[in-house]
Amino acid sequence: MKIFRFFVGTHASAGQDSLCLCEADFQAMTFAELHSMQGISEPTYLALSPGKILYTFGKTAAGVSVYAIRDQVVLNSLPCASGGPCHISVDERGEFLLVAGYGSGTVSLYDLNPDGTIRSLCDFRQYSGVGYDSSDRQKGPHAHYAVFHKDRDEVLVCDLGLDTVYVYELDRKSGKLRETTRSIRLPDGSGPRHLAFSDKHPGMLFVLTEMANTIFTYRFDPESDRYVIVQQISAVCDAASDPALMQPPTADNGSIGCAIRFTGDGKYLFVSSRRGHQSISTFRCDPDGKLCFADRCLCGGITPRDFNVFESDDPEDPDIHLLVANQDSDLVTALRFDRRAEKLSLLDMKMQAVKPTCILPI
Repeated sequence: MKIFRFFVGTHASAGQDSLCLCEADFQAMTFAELHSMQGISEPTYLALSPGKILYTFGKTAAGVSVYAIRDQVVLNSLPCASGGPCHISVDERGEFLLVAGYGSGTVSLYDLNPDGTIRSLCDFRQYSGVGYDSSDRQKGPHAHYAVFHKDRDEVLVCDLGLDTVYVYELDRKSGKLRETTRSIRLPDGSGPRHLAFSDKHPGMLFVLTEMANTIFTYRFDPESDRYVIVQQISAVCDAASDPALMQPPTADNGSIGCAIRFTGDGKYLFVSSRRGHQSISTFRCDPDGKLCFADRCLCGGITPRDFNVFESDDPEDPDIHLLVANQDSDLVTALRFDRRAEKLSLLDMKMQAVKPTCILPI
C-alpha cells in the first residue's frame, strides 16, 4: 500500500497554518504534515490543475482574492468577483477556473495563462430571486458549487437558495458561459449543494441536496436536450433499516448533506452528512446508475464538511480509504471501506487541523 499525499483547506486565519500538504500511510495508520502555509485567510476549498497548480481563495485586508500556488509559493492572485466564495474548480485542460459565491449568489469564470497563472475575469453571473424557505436559508440565491462537466464543454452551478442547478455551455474561444435549456429545477426546499459525475456512468448526474439531504439522479436526454430525473433517494437511508445507527450523536436536530464522491470504478458512491448525522453513507451504484444503500458509519468528528476517496492501484489491496475534514472538531479522520463485505469502518487514525474544510488528493 503506497503513501498518499493530499492538501487540507481550512477556515484558519492568515496567521495560522491555513493550507497544509500532508501524507497518510494507511498501513502504518499514521499522518505526517509535510508543509504548511500562512498568509492566506480561510482557504476553505481547493482545486488542482493538470499542471499541479493549486487554486484557492482567501480573505485579505482589501477583500477576497483568488490565488494560483505552486510549491508553497503564490504565483499570482486576482480580486475575487464572487463575494462569500465557498467552492473553486479548474477544468481538465487547465484553461479556466470557476468560483461559486455562496454569500453573493454568483459564479465567476476566470481564464488561465499557459503557465497556470490567472489571467482575468472573463465571465460572471449574478443570480436573483427568493427560494421556498424565504424566511431562512433561501432568502436569496446561494451558489454553493460550480464545476466543469467531465465529458463536454458544460458548466454546472448548484444554487442552494433557488433550488436550481444551472447548466451552461462553455465557449472556450470567447471565454463566455452560454445559456441552455438544460438547467434543473429541484423540488422546493431541497437546497442543491454538490454534485458528482462518474466516467463509468456517462450522461448521468448525481446531485446532493443540503436541506433535504437527498440524492437526485439525472440522465441527459439528447433528444430533448435536458436532464431527466431517474431516481431520488435519502442520503442517510431510512431509519427503519438501522434504527440504532440512526440515533444522532449530537443534540442537534435534523441532518444536512455535505459532500458526495465516487470511487474510480463508479461502483460506489459516498456522501457525508452533518448535524443530526455526523456520518458517511455508502451506496452501491449499478451499471445503469441506480443507487442502493450499502452502509453508514459515524465519521469520528463533528461537521464532516468534506472528504475524499483514496484507492490503491494494487489489485491485492482492494480496500478503499476515506479522509474526512471534520470542521467543528478540528480533526481529519480516516475510514476504511471493505469492498468484499461492503462495510465502512472508522479507523483509529486522526490528525489535528484548524477547522478543516477540504481534502484534495494529489
